[in-house]
Amino acid sequence: MPEPTSFPDAVTRLLLALLLLTVLPASAEWRLLIVTAAEDTYYVDPATKTRGKKPRVTTLLNGRSRETRMSNKVVWEADCEKRRVRALSRIGYEKRYFQGKVVFRDKHPGDPVFPLPGSPTEKLFIYLCGFRP
Repeated sequence: MPEPTSFPDAVTRLLLALLLLTVLPASAEWRLLIVTAAEDTYYVDPATKTRGKKPRVTTLLNGRSRETRMSNKVVWEADCEKRRVRALSRIGYEKRYFQGKVVFRDKHPGDPVFPLPGSPTEKLFIYLCGFRP
């Protein structure tokens, strides 16, 4: 029969476990949304998806070309009634997968646009609203 753990040992283990949970980075469950002809990859984080008339989701864009070998974290909103999408915020990182320094922060990256057929914004609209624009 194993020896019972003493109270101080149990408390120490609990505190250590709590410390590890607070210092480990939270990771997202990124899901591939689309790969463009230029081989840029768009991912969505399903845990950030909201519902309603204007659902939102956080995305990761990894650039593939030599000029765009960086990443962007973008919060998108779809207006399912007006059939538009817009970026609410965008943060650019110098390397893929949010690695390296932050290159820019754009708090107002764009106006609502109609998602063009076959575009990443159309795929995003379908993901958020559940139908084609």
